[in-house]
Amino acid sequence: MQQLSIDLAALFKFSFQQYKSYASFIIGAVLTFIVLAVVPQIYFMMRAPENPTMQTQFFSFLLTAVQLFLSLGFTKLMLMLVQDAYVTVADMFNNFRIFLSYFVASFIYGLAVSMGLFLLIAPGIWIAIRFQFFPYFIIENGDSSFTALQKSYNLSQDLLLELFVFGVAVVFLNLIGALLLGVGVIFTYPLTTMATAIIYRSLIEESDTIPASSYQT
Repeated sequence: MQQLSIDLAALFKFSFQQYKSYASFIIGAVLTFIVLAVVPQIYFMMRAPENPTMQTQFFSFLLTAVQLFLSLGFTKLMLMLVQDAYVTVADMFNNFRIFLSYFVASFIYGLAVSMGLFLLIAPGIWIAIRFQFFPYFIIENGDSSFTALQKSYNLSQDLLLELFVFGVAVVFLNLIGALLLGVGVIFTYPLTTMATAIIYRSLIEESDTIPASSYQT
């Protein structure tokens, strides 16, 4: 694959255009994710006893599984919307068939990133960048956990610095969204999720540019 660069301005411009086109649906999806996944997790963390019991550990695992399930659905929605595909609310919840692969891959990915960050920081960042596209392979192809992680590793080769800069932009935007009383996340989270999906699709389509011409306004 030839050396590519990511045009951040064009990337976020198209993401913003798609956000505006599907604003009411996207806002509804974000609020659904927050209410069903984020709020219960925060509430549990605030009320959890200092000495966890088997019951609280099981409940924590259950909440994490729900959060991952809804995260998978939300990622799928954003991937479909950047391609102007027809979507319904059901697309956020009808992913039981691929959830196990996503759950296992997320566990491996999260563990590897955490270990890398704990050891020297840089390895964790490298792992986070190289394997970040695994959800899309599971969503589009129904790939197994290890296959999706391997494909993500191959897809992101020779683009490490560009993806690092993009990752910094994603963190910065979502941090701003969080600082705006959390309300800004309703805009920044889907915007950055769509931008990631556009990079994935541009790489899959072997485009000469990122974003590909079909994802530019």
